[in-house]
Amino acid sequence: MKPTQQAPKEPSAEEQRRRAAAEDPARVKRHLKTLYVLAGIWCGLTAGWGIAVMCKALPFTWTNTIVLFCTFLSIGISIVNSRRILAGKRPW
Repeated sequence: MKPTQQAPKEPSAEEQRRRAAAEDPARVKRHLKTLYVLAGIWCGLTAGWGIAVMCKALPFTWTNTIVLFCTFLSIGISIVNSRRILAGKRPW
């Protein structure tokens, strides 16, 4: 028995409104500026954490390292997606 393919449903009016709001260039530019500020703040916090670990004020744990790296990754992916939306492409 072959699986049947269903035709994609048309998005509802609410979903179309949300998509239009998410791809609004002015909103995306504001979001991108916020992400750059957040990335700068996170760099400062990471540098402070690194200095505290080197000075032995805080113990080194892999958990802290993974959390810091994953947060940088999340911010980076958000920046890339915002730039892709501004370029008229689909986000990842």
